[in-house]
Amino acid sequence: MTDLPRYWSRAFIDRFVERLNEDPDFQREAATFSDTIVLQCLDAPGGRDVCAAYTIDSGYVTVEVVDEAAPSDEIRAPAFDASSAMARATAPYRIWKELDTGSMNVLGALASPEYRIDGPRLRIMMNLGIMNHMSRVAALVPKSY
Repeated sequence: MTDLPRYWSRAFIDRFVERLNEDPDFQREAATFSDTIVLQCLDAPGGRDVCAAYTIDSGYVTVEVVDEAAPSDEIRAPAFDASSAMARATAPYRIWKELDTGSMNVLGALASPEYRIDGPRLRIMMNLGIMNHMSRVAALVPKSY
């Protein structure tokens, strides 16, 4: 039996936030950024939908997590609210796992009809470095799938 946290579990998300707050490259990239990035995983193991809202304030990250039985109206139904977050990315677990393991790149995800990103496109493009650093750190967190 492994004591590694399962990808997209609360334990994984907490370790991910710890790593972001310790990673010098992420800290440098996010030093002047203050906003929220919402990542949503649909149909995670155990029949769960998970929404993680990562608030970044000058490099320091906190997270609010909603974990519901899938399909969750609380996670799937709301329209994107640009006043509460810069961006929201939503995809099924399979897509997140492929991104995390490197079997799919960001362009592949963006081309997939299963991956949806909401928010002002120009602002998202201007902050891709932060999101790429988040992905890199997430991939380095030991986990089980």
